Amino acid sequence: MKKNPNGYCGLGGTGVAYPGSTTKQHAQLEAKDLNLDRQLIVFEAEECPFCEKFKHDILSSWKAETPIIATLNPNPPKGWELEKALFATPTIVLFENGKEVSRYTGYNGETPRFWKWLGFRLLTPEQRAIAFEQGTERAFTGSHLDETRPGYFVDPVTGAHLFRSDTKFKSNSGWPSFFNPIEGAITEHVDNDHGMQRTEVRSASSGIHLGHVFNDGPAPTYKRYCINGNVLKFIPDEPSK
Repeated sequence: MKKNPNGYCGLGGTGVAYPGSTTKQHAQLEAKDLNLDRQLIVFEAEECPFCEKFKHDILSSWKAETPIIATLNPNPPKGWELEKALFATPTIVLFENGKEVSRYTGYNGETPRFWKWLGFRLLTPEQRAIAFEQGTERAFTGSHLDETRPGYFVDPVTGAHLFRSDTKFKSNSGWPSFFNPIEGAITEHVDNDHGMQRTEVRSASSGIHLGHVFNDGPAPTYKRYCINGNVLKFIPDEPSK
């Protein structure tokens, strides 16, 4: 308490203070500047190494569809509601319609765990079964089978680019198929489930399960990345001016 009289990692608003200590006041976020339907707010503190690490690992490359903003004020925007008081920083709170629906407290480099937390809030039950339980949609039932517009297929949680549409081809397998991912976008893993030896592919940014890769694709790679369409989001290219 002597080291952090205003709370863990310097969080203000705890009501704990020693005589003579002062707390710098920071402007409170205004609701009109935020997304009422769904908004992430990072409550951070000054001189907080965990907050700086979160900025470096997550915020600096944020591409997710959900808007996010950081604040040094420990209070939510006027009219918005926290479920309970904050006690550590950073605390990442997901608000929907101005009310807290979930929070992630503290951060020390566990990037996959953070994205899994967010993914459980953003994805549908069907998507979660694929992303986190290595499930598979039934052939010819998933999204994006017939998508041919120029653009990118991205991770539905992080927004990171996974595949470019010009690497997509018609495989007649029942799942969207690609012959080449974006460099560094996926990771490969040995999969011996169901009595088969396969190579699983996951999103490098979030760690979610995407599908499998096989050696029966077209030139030039001769690879077929067989991906569950329901865990892809498509972003078309902006039209040329």
